Amino acid sequence: MKQQTPKRNNLSISACQLKWIGLITMLIDHVGLILFPQFWFLDIIGRISFPIFAFTTAVGFMYTRNVPRYGLRLFACAVISEPFFDLALFGTPFYLGRQNVLFTLALGVLMLYLWLCFDNLVFQCLSLLMVLLAAEMFRVDYSSMGLLMILFFYCFYNENLKRDLTVAAVNVLLMGRSQMFAVLALIPIHLYQGEKGRDMKVVFYLFYPLHLVILAVIRLIIVQ
Repeated sequence: MKQQTPKRNNLSISACQLKWIGLITMLIDHVGLILFPQFWFLDIIGRISFPIFAFTTAVGFMYTRNVPRYGLRLFACAVISEPFFDLALFGTPFYLGRQNVLFTLALGVLMLYLWLCFDNLVFQCLSLLMVLLAAEMFRVDYSSMGLLMILFFYCFYNENLKRDLTVAAVNVLLMGRSQMFAVLALIPIHLYQGEKGRDMKVVFYLFYPLHLVILAVIRLIIVQ
């Protein structure tokens, strides 16, 4: 499936800038969840992060030269980050009740890869169902709803109205509560016009586990 890059306008942000918005809002979300749960507005700000990650994952899938390597890189970072994720959020290095968001993104890459492997709609739907069930079974962050967002961002990349309506439906109708504020992420996503920006791949991959390590240490200090 060949994708076309949208035409650029004067008001635009690069993929690099979009990822920074995702990382910063994710950090705000985790700080609120772990250190300041009484401040509900931090959770609302944090809802912006995942749709941005879902979108950049779909874009990354379209433009990567090596899809398996892209997916494995996300999976490896997810495995490395998981003990710190569990420590930061649950106070234990091993917690099976919820897996970090990088597992969701890695499953999203697998889902899109399988989706393109089959020309038959029945097999496409079966492969999609298989990955959605895996997301639910392994309790990854945002579960199957997160995978649907990645799929819609990919399938409707050049159709803004369909993209916005389907992603909004997932967040508002299927997830609800504070997750409805995730539709605010569509604003910076609309400002992305296909420009990559600075290559900060290493920084982005390091940011996730490192911020969890810091939050886990702070949590341990507070508890003691």
